[in-house]
Amino acid sequence: MKNNYLNTSVASINSKPSSKSEVLSQILYGEKFKILNKKKKWVKIKTNYDNYIGYIKNNKFYEKFQPKRKIYKLKSKIFIKKNNKFLPLNEYLYFASGISVLNKNKNFIEFKKNKWIKTVDTKEITHQEKDFAKIIKLFLNTKYLWGGKTGDGIDCSALIQIYFYYNRIFFPRDSKRSD
Repeated sequence: MKNNYLNTSVASINSKPSSKSEVLSQILYGEKFKILNKKKKWVKIKTNYDNYIGYIKNNKFYEKFQPKRKIYKLKSKIFIKKNNKFLPLNEYLYFASGISVLNKNKNFIEFKKNKWIKTVDTKEITHQEKDFAKIIKLFLNTKYLWGGKTGDGIDCSALIQIYFYYNRIFFPRDSKRSD
């Protein structure tokens, strides 16, 4: 099985190949996963970071991805460049998402063909944030969302896990009691 990388801002990982099924977790832009099998418009995946297994909608995913920076803002607005002006879209990349650097222009980084993000919203991929409270505070007033892990909605396990994910340290999403 080859590695794939998510090429949309976020995708819900569902328990079954249906958007009406339970959301188990989410996967962020640039996150690595393997496709286990395909079912119509859905693919069954296993995430590399925390080994979550579930279904996401089928897409043409990245097969190669070298993140150089990561998002250091709760939600970073995406822009397009038109006539030398940067125009905001109603789209975002979310905290801890890794991005490639295709091009730089003034205060922006092109991370995907004609998709730009503000440089100030990012840090080097190797940046470590030791102050967990700084990251947790970013999510103040974020609504609770079962399975969520973005500024649009997050659950308690993801709130803890996102700190470690940002620092590229493994931390399980679910805890288990061991006897």
